[in-house]
Amino acid sequence: MATARAIVEDEVRELVRRRGIDPVAEPDVVTRLIDEVVSDYLDRAVTSQLPPLGDAAPVSRAVLDAVAGFGPLQPFLDDPTIDDYRVVTS
Repeated sequence: MATARAIVEDEVRELVRRRGIDPVAEPDVVTRLIDEVVSDYLDRAVTSQLPPLGDAAPVSRAVLDAVAGFGPLQPFLDDPTIDDYRVVTS
């Protein structure tokens, strides 16, 4: 079964495609879209079998990072205390 975050992310990606939004150039638009999708999800979850969303803020941030950023790397890129990035291969 898909997680709540995965469902929200899929819905956001679909709306981005349909509306022709450039997530990199228009992150504010994507942020508003995520807020709309999360709100809609919470409304639907009350009367359906959708998995619980939990705290919406971290879910919204993770979806924004995945859709308009570099996914799980984005928090490190946003961290002002990190100034050196290295690729390590084994």
